[in-house]
Amino acid sequence: MRKTYILSAIVMTFIVLDGCAATDGKAASEKGSEMASAENVVATVNGKPISKNALNNLVSEVGKQNPDQSVSEGKVVESLISRELLRQDAEKQNLQKTPAVIGHLENVTRDVLAQAAIDSFRKGIVITDADCRKEYDAKIAGAELTEFKAKHILVEDEAEAYQILASLKKGAKFADLAKKYSKDPSGQKNGGDLGWFNPAQMVPEFSSAVASLKNGETAPAPIKTKFGWHVIQREDARKQPPPKFEDIKEQIRNVLISQKLQKHIEELKQSAKIVDLVSGKN
Repeated sequence: MRKTYILSAIVMTFIVLDGCAATDGKAASEKGSEMASAENVVATVNGKPISKNALNNLVSEVGKQNPDQSVSEGKVVESLISRELLRQDAEKQNLQKTPAVIGHLENVTRDVLAQAAIDSFRKGIVITDADCRKEYDAKIAGAELTEFKAKHILVEDEAEAYQILASLKKGAKFADLAKKYSKDPSGQKNGGDLGWFNPAQMVPEFSSAVASLKNGETAPAPIKTKFGWHVIQREDARKQPPPKFEDIKEQIRNVLISQKLQKHIEELKQSAKIVDLVSGKN
């Protein structure tokens, strides 16, 4: 198989939350004086202030999620007022003291501060075009890329997949069987035809199976992936030149930044005392 350079990012997911973390009454009152200056308050709800910072943060988040739409600050303030009313209602019911809410608020605080630490770290990283070029020359420029053209029939049961293979051996048409049995949308739309694809676009089991076949050959046994059981037929293959440096320079830059961030996290782990009570690892 060809050597493939896959642009990867750190496997780390931070939850983008729709709301603001609630605090108990004491914490809210302690922060009240901090936010009470007139220039930093956009609304009050039963005497509790909503800060300009909270408004700006939510406007920014909404703008990122809907970059093609204008964001009305008035609508965002209305949303913040509704959330504050619900927050106060939750406190009246002492919901902030339930285990589920306590755990959720703990994760909200952890995720927000972790993302802030990541943003701060990334601002201090400088990856030059020369750094990107060095990575490109080392791992991409000389790589031989192969694209494949294949079709498949996806079913949930292995026995059904073998029945489909048996029908193919008897002369049934692949497209007809795909339209009848495949649970993948490609079955109904294209008779199972996936078109041209890079192996990195598919799950490893699928890509490996396609790469091992000859043009026009059907895999002798169904292939199991997380999606189900695949009956696979390879149609064609072609060599592709590596992407141009300028086309993927920013992708390379992001990968290099992510690598530095991962190294930073590993250094934090090394200097920390960690006791994992679930796995027992220290």
